[in-house]
Amino acid sequence: MGYLSTLCLSVVCILVAYYAIKIQHRRSLKRTNGCEPANQYPHKDPFFGLDLFFQTGKLFKENRYLPELVRRYGHYGSTFETKSFGSMAINSIRPENLQTVWVSKFKDWGVEPVRLPAQNPFCGRGFITMDGPRWEHSRALLKPSFNKANMTDLSVFEGYVKMVVDQIPKDGSTVDLQPLFFNLYLDTATLFLFGESFNSLAGGMSTDAQKFLEAFDYAMFGSGFQIALGPLKFLYRDPKWHESCKTTHKFADKYVDKALEYRQTLQSTKRNSLEPGDRQQRHILLHGMAEQTNDKMELRNQILQALVAAQETTAVLISNVFFLLSRHPLVWQRLRKEIIALGDSVLDVDTLQNLRYLRNVLNETLRLYPVFPQMNRVALAETTLPVGGGHDGDSPLYVPKGTMFDTSFYVLHRLQSIWGPEADRFDPDRWDTFKPHTWEFLPFGGGPRGCAGRLKATTEASYVVVRMLQEFSQIESRDPQPWTGQVQLTAKNANGCKVALTPV
Repeated sequence: MGYLSTLCLSVVCILVAYYAIKIQHRRSLKRTNGCEPANQYPHKDPFFGLDLFFQTGKLFKENRYLPELVRRYGHYGSTFETKSFGSMAINSIRPENLQTVWVSKFKDWGVEPVRLPAQNPFCGRGFITMDGPRWEHSRALLKPSFNKANMTDLSVFEGYVKMVVDQIPKDGSTVDLQPLFFNLYLDTATLFLFGESFNSLAGGMSTDAQKFLEAFDYAMFGSGFQIALGPLKFLYRDPKWHESCKTTHKFADKYVDKALEYRQTLQSTKRNSLEPGDRQQRHILLHGMAEQTNDKMELRNQILQALVAAQETTAVLISNVFFLLSRHPLVWQRLRKEIIALGDSVLDVDTLQNLRYLRNVLNETLRLYPVFPQMNRVALAETTLPVGGGHDGDSPLYVPKGTMFDTSFYVLHRLQSIWGPEADRFDPDRWDTFKPHTWEFLPFGGGPRGCAGRLKATTEASYVVVRMLQEFSQIESRDPQPWTGQVQLTAKNANGCKVALTPV
């Protein structure tokens, strides 16, 4: 009995000493860096922050979340702290903090503790869910498929764009372009990822593809819901979600097997140079990755995560472009003049990138309506941020391990301190005279985890806009409602893109 008492007392002493040292270290870190606390959000529930959790859920449902973010940052400052299920979360749109989290202290911040537990049954370990060497390996698998050489031939893409043009009414009646653009990118994304298009534009989608999409959407929703639940995700019990994950795996495995057959063919023939057919195969992301690994599970995880990243992204951008063009006829006319001047020029990557006014229109659209309106990270270690503390928000900020960092590109891109008093106005000309700092304009994220498909997305978006303005001379808005952000992984207009187009 005496031995047990001595042991318990020793354990208590060790724990007390450990926490005393930890507290002293924390105080020393704060003092050395001049850290001060950030502004605090006035929770009604000061312990767990459930008031903000439920309010945010309601705002998401009512498509009012983005305007509320603008209000919060305007009221509580550019950096403020909230409670998230009892843990601290830092909300900041200060460019200095974004640069620190995304680049300067990249290894102090990650996503794995938040994403992997919720998404592992769905899409496993990959570039979206992992940190460190595993993330670096996953990213390296993707990189070759997104180089410029793989985007030189847009002839296949043209065939799908033509199907979109053919389905637009030529009699001036109203059309919602958003679902057409979504189908365009569903078809071209699946062709790029799997090597086979779902053919939704042609009305030829197979039953298996339809079931896969339904399962994929449900699996992605369930994963996102678990992330939102935080430490309460263990309460999520949904047999349909697990069944949806199995359905997505079965479908993806079929294409993984084909990619591994392609790998085996290359190896068995021992070819050192690429034949024309091989070059086409290497335009397929899954086949390109299969040249680097034969791990079936890894290939499945990577391709599912690639599809998550590609969900609606470029389609949302193009829908927003035409939403804005339909309400700004002078911009439409100027843009069309630039495009007509191309004449019979081949629409390749270089030609599209040299269209200055088109680039301005795309940048301004991404500024006002970033496809990914928010992003977060979690502190993997005890660290600091350069600003955000103190009453003026200019002092360093201490960050304990496990702290969430949330930012809003939607709010950042509308700051009058950066973009001027007319920050809310659509003005492509601003890009001729103002060049924002890297950390003031982040439509594709930034740092090592920035979007690998940025060039592909902007090239294809440019191509669609050019082809549409070559085919149609006028556009008219048929939607009296303002842009209303429906936020999921991306933020799209809840009302679609209802317009009327006049053919040339």
